[in-house]
Amino acid sequence: MEGAQKNLDTEIPHWDFDRTRQELNSIWEQRLSQVTIQTNNRNDKEKFYGALYRASFLPRTFNDVDGRYPSFSTGHPFRQSANGRNYYEDYSMWDTYRALHPLVNILTPKKAGDMMQSLVDKYEQGGWLPIFPCWNSYTAAMIGDHCISALGDAYIKGIRNFDINKACEGMLRNAFRTPATYEEYKNGMGRRALNSYLKYGYIPLEDSVPEAFHTCEQVSRTLEYAYDDFVLAQVLQKLETSDDYFPDPQKTGLYDTLMIRARYYRNVINPSTGYAQGRYADGSFLTDAGNAFSFTRFITEGAPCHYTWYAPHDIYGLMECMGGKEKYIAKLDSMFSEHRYWHGNEPCHQIAYLFNYAGQPWKTQREVRHIMETEYLNAPGGLSGNDDAGQMSAWYVFSAMGFYPVCPGTPYYIIGSPSFPRMSIRLENGKTFTILAHNANKKIYISSQQN
Repeated sequence: MEGAQKNLDTEIPHWDFDRTRQELNSIWEQRLSQVTIQTNNRNDKEKFYGALYRASFLPRTFNDVDGRYPSFSTGHPFRQSANGRNYYEDYSMWDTYRALHPLVNILTPKKAGDMMQSLVDKYEQGGWLPIFPCWNSYTAAMIGDHCISALGDAYIKGIRNFDINKACEGMLRNAFRTPATYEEYKNGMGRRALNSYLKYGYIPLEDSVPEAFHTCEQVSRTLEYAYDDFVLAQVLQKLETSDDYFPDPQKTGLYDTLMIRARYYRNVINPSTGYAQGRYADGSFLTDAGNAFSFTRFITEGAPCHYTWYAPHDIYGLMECMGGKEKYIAKLDSMFSEHRYWHGNEPCHQIAYLFNYAGQPWKTQREVRHIMETEYLNAPGGLSGNDDAGQMSAWYVFSAMGFYPVCPGTPYYIIGSPSFPRMSIRLENGKTFTILAHNANKKIYISSQQN
């Protein structure tokens, strides 16, 4: 009660409704005006700023105004955030590592660093880096190990106001160890089915992953762990050449090991179909796997045709698994011509950008614009699915800018189709990043590009 009273006295000392409304308006004006766009189209303007607004809520501040917050996982004792930081909570990590966190890294890197330090704090307080931290607790919800992606992307993009060595310690623990007790594992600590992943190079169908909130989903887990292992390898490589690095003989050789594991996605691509498919411990694939377009238990919230494209760290390797460039393009074309693309589910979010890797950027430009026009409407129910803590909206913001982070954890963005003739982003360091795209409000395709 004392903390709540202090929050109230600090944040609304005057108890004046109109003044509070004006103060909130000023806060949002400052936030949203960080990005300015050139347009006379009110609908487009409201869609863009509506997306930027929705991408600004989570993760949320969890400490009182004096910096006190309940310990992660146990709730006690209360702790004190250091150096004026905020402690953040509610990371819908399976969703937000894709675009929401990369967007925060660009717009508010100091805040991004505090969010990453909050993940490190959770590791130090709970003993494991969380998989899907919500309600200030571990959960076994969703799949992957994407705190690695969020931490890795922040570090690779130059954010340094968090303890990367302690973060690396937690990431390595998740990647190589399982909890000592079944109770810890059941309560969401560590990677689900890690032992199977390490033993077989994929998670076989025999491992039903019973301790997870969503059981099975073996193929999706394999694909996402391979990506997370790649990001962790990039962090280790970057650390070795930085002033942040503290030599640790136990890390010797881990980069090579993780890069081998980053190729494990290949182990669940059925060479006879070119689609991701369930696989048994003896190495055989499902024999009734002819339909790659139906929901199935070994895929998370989707069909094999959706998750097949999930190797963001090795698209050219994926192309090879599919039988080469022409077959890759044919499969990618069919995602849109046969209406298989599903924007309402995050594993599809990078797919429209993958034409670039095959030398057909005009298809990326066409499909991204189509998605923006049909899946984002300025009306109630205008989103194609749950906004998922801002991920759906962050996709729109990036796509309106004209680029997208297909593979967070690398310093690269993939070009799409800018939506406005001019967009300026006011950066925290005082500089302004401006995107000029003449006639972008009338035309989709890019004729030339200059830096």
